[in-house]
Amino acid sequence: MSSSTAPSGHRATLFVRSDLPSPSQKRCTAIERELQELVCRGVLDDIETVEWEKRVPLQGPGNGTERGLYNEFADWAREAGVCLAPFFDTRLCYSSTTGERRRELVMPAVCLAVYEDGDLVQVAPFADAGRTESVEECITELGETGTLPDTYSTTVSTV
Repeated sequence: MSSSTAPSGHRATLFVRSDLPSPSQKRCTAIERELQELVCRGVLDDIETVEWEKRVPLQGPGNGTERGLYNEFADWAREAGVCLAPFFDTRLCYSSTTGERRRELVMPAVCLAVYEDGDLVQVAPFADAGRTESVEECITELGETGTLPDTYSTTVSTV
């Protein structure tokens, strides 16, 4: 999914792992309700929930969508002066089926991306100088102010 095809206005995409345990599924449901409330209040124009894989290989075919999203999110983080780690992580993984070892990108269980007029302007969670901002904190900020904090609202265009 590319932000270049996004509709105008403010929209959010909630990314969730496809293999979440029950407590995490409940968390996602609560987050989706909060986002829907922001749509009802006119803070967001649209929301979408997308499932993604828990881990994706850093090289080779397949899972290009998750790698592309990570690259877009990493560009935003560099521009905003924040860090996506430890929420996005790389690990050396071993396949018991093939015996192959490879580096894989581990996706967070829940991630929120906010777009304005098709451009990525916020990703959560992230870390900044010892503090973190969760998906829930990002939603709270949007709900209280109707906008994203200037400090982290950096537009990154992928067009």
